[in-house]
Amino acid sequence: MIDKIVKNGLCLGCGLCSSVLGEKECKMKLFKNGFNYPVVDKNKDDHIIRELCPGIRVHDYKKHGLWGHVEKVAEAWSKDSYLRFKSASGGVSSALALYLIEKHIVDGILQVGVKDDSFLYNELKVSKNKEDIIKNAQSRYAPALTLSSLKQILDSSMSNYAFIGKPCDIAAINNFKRLYPEYAGRIKYTISIFCAGMPSYKASEKLWEQSGRSDNPVYLKYRGEGWPGNFKAVWKDGDTYEISYNDSWGKVLNRHLAYRCKICPDGIGLLADISVGDSWNTKNGYPDFTDKEGRNFCFIRTERGDELFSSALNAGYIDSRVFNMESVKNMQSYQYSRRHFVGWRIFAANMVTGGLLDFKGLGLTRLALHSDLIQGLKEAFGTLKRAFRIRKEMNGIYNAHHIDKE
Repeated sequence: MIDKIVKNGLCLGCGLCSSVLGEKECKMKLFKNGFNYPVVDKNKDDHIIRELCPGIRVHDYKKHGLWGHVEKVAEAWSKDSYLRFKSASGGVSSALALYLIEKHIVDGILQVGVKDDSFLYNELKVSKNKEDIIKNAQSRYAPALTLSSLKQILDSSMSNYAFIGKPCDIAAINNFKRLYPEYAGRIKYTISIFCAGMPSYKASEKLWEQSGRSDNPVYLKYRGEGWPGNFKAVWKDGDTYEISYNDSWGKVLNRHLAYRCKICPDGIGLLADISVGDSWNTKNGYPDFTDKEGRNFCFIRTERGDELFSSALNAGYIDSRVFNMESVKNMQSYQYSRRHFVGWRIFAANMVTGGLLDFKGLGLTRLALHSDLIQGLKEAFGTLKRAFRIRKEMNGIYNAHHIDKE
């Protein structure tokens, strides 16, 4: 099953399979295309992988509108000005994390950060104080072994956690908690960031190579220190290279996304307690990336999320104001379009994979049937061509690794 998922380009590289099966049975490796994939000697535990893998299984059971199930919507930001400045946008997820830690509601925050011995590679971190939260606050536009140590962290103590991650990571957490209910109460809150896709590590290399230097930097920042903030690379000799978010994400990073991101059923955190996005100013009906003080819009999706948001607001960790739901369409025009048309893409991809994708209860079929038919057919046909091409490429990449291994 794992081989089939990877060879069809459906693996997200989160590492949850490795955490559950163990590294001896399933080890994550970085491949030449700049993405992480699991390597197994032979297919086993197909039932577990089919139920666990967020690349192929995303289920929800709440009633969905255009933006999913939303109890409340708000525009918000961290009241800690330094935390807000260091964060990718308004710092709400970090402020909520800080509230949970300082009020002793959870023992740690599970979130992605750069590896201690690296400037580029990312892994799951456990933030236990404000310093940790600030260090791990910024966006990391590259692959991450988000969940490769999840079970090991949970097994190492009886601590309770909140989790901050991408929508696909939240789907993985939900799958894990359903399969292993003994851990369910230990991850008390899930906070999702809006996501438009995961770029390859190769994309980051292309960015710093634009500086004209051939050697690796020692520090990378994708966003933050302003909103949206610039991409910045720093070398050992103090030399720096810096470009705008529009030039980094808009012209390089988003052109090197994983194939699975092209058919993603959830970029807006449908399964989280709270999902958080950039509350962009708009200009001529589209997001305006001019640097300003960061703000988030927040979809509060569960009663638990509502209680957390309200408590943090009352305790002075965040500030908030009334937000018009209709504004999200222009702020998040890509997500708005994807919600309408990704159902067509998923239908086409499932034809190629023989029904491997198991996405249910997300409202995508209804939205697709009410979308523009001609555009929907174009999306489906384009995905068919891409799916066959990706399968051929991935078979070559994955098989070559096994040959090298032998």
